[in-house]
Amino acid sequence: MSHALIARSRDLQRLQDEGYTLRIVDQAYLLVDNVPYVTAQGEVHEGTLVMDLTLNDDVTVKPTTHVASWTGEFPHCANREKLLALLAEGAGKTSLSDSFPSVYQFSAKPSGGYEDYHHKVSTYVEILGREARQLDPNAKAQQWKVTIDHEDDENVFHFADTASARQNTTDLARKLQPERVAIVGAGGTGSYVLDLVAKTWVRGIHVFDDDPFLQHNAFRSPGSFAREEIEGGPIKSTLHAGRYASMRKGIVAHETCIDDTNVVQLGDFDTVFLCMDGHPIKAKILDFCLAHNTLLIDVGMGLHRMGDSLAGTLRTTTFLSGHNDHAEHCMDMAGDDAEGEYDRNAQLAELNALNAALAVIKWKKVRGFYNDLIRELSCEYVIDGNKLMNSFRLDPPS
Repeated sequence: MSHALIARSRDLQRLQDEGYTLRIVDQAYLLVDNVPYVTAQGEVHEGTLVMDLTLNDDVTVKPTTHVASWTGEFPHCANREKLLALLAEGAGKTSLSDSFPSVYQFSAKPSGGYEDYHHKVSTYVEILGREARQLDPNAKAQQWKVTIDHEDDENVFHFADTASARQNTTDLARKLQPERVAIVGAGGTGSYVLDLVAKTWVRGIHVFDDDPFLQHNAFRSPGSFAREEIEGGPIKSTLHAGRYASMRKGIVAHETCIDDTNVVQLGDFDTVFLCMDGHPIKAKILDFCLAHNTLLIDVGMGLHRMGDSLAGTLRTTTFLSGHNDHAEHCMDMAGDDAEGEYDRNAQLAELNALNAALAVIKWKKVRGFYNDLIRELSCEYVIDGNKLMNSFRLDPPS
């Protein structure tokens, strides 16, 4: 990712050609290594400048902020006084990412802002370097060092996730990176779960569904569909997985349902989203996931007519190893042959999306991305009362 992005951006390529040591970290931070500066003891050391990257189509555009960050000690002038020209308001150290140490925030704002990253980098380097050169005339950031790019091995996206960097959540995004996720059922809710999980850093997503994608499915799935895409009833898992291939790697479609013959495949995953109607196989999936210490998140929806409108409940239920006593109260493991309102009303994209969002939020809570004060194992959203009701809480951590 680093080498390819630098090559596509004229300002970054110019910096590299001039001898600066550049790296792209967490897919969206520009790091400039070997930048000389003066310490409080009057010694010349080297530090690293860190800047948010603003990209469009993986090419840099004009920086949206004048601030930069710094991984070294706070820089001083050659006379050992603090370099006040860089002192930002509240200049204490802060954390941007677990990929590099806590940083100081610097502020050097030229009139009209920075034209590009060459302008921004060279300005900051000059402010730091001119003090260092008074003590060591050979101190310079342009050292023409060769850097090795390890990010391509880890990066699942075909272009940089600048959203996480802009939100300062790359350290949280990395918590999800080791995960292998299975989505069982790619109907309305399952397809929205895929849409949300596909935008995380998880290394693998497997989608299980053998049902054809028929015309009505287009009205309760994310995105828009061309007539040619759905003609002939393509299999849901293959259709949905293919739609994300242009954005990321690691999505695998399985044109099969989970049954007695292949439930063992779920042993390969860290998390399973169970997005299917009530069926006896759900009990076996639950038992298998619990036995393999696999996080299982089951979703469900129950709707009914209230005169000339619909009412009902959305449910998200979480199962962890040793915590499954609530299954009989929350999980439909039998199914119902009676046709319900949900089966007759396909255009419920907002409910599918909300059900999926609640499930993904809970998954992120369990993995430490979001704070979780309630630690509920089951959550129901009541549509007509606009209420979220939690039940079966985990004991608070000791």
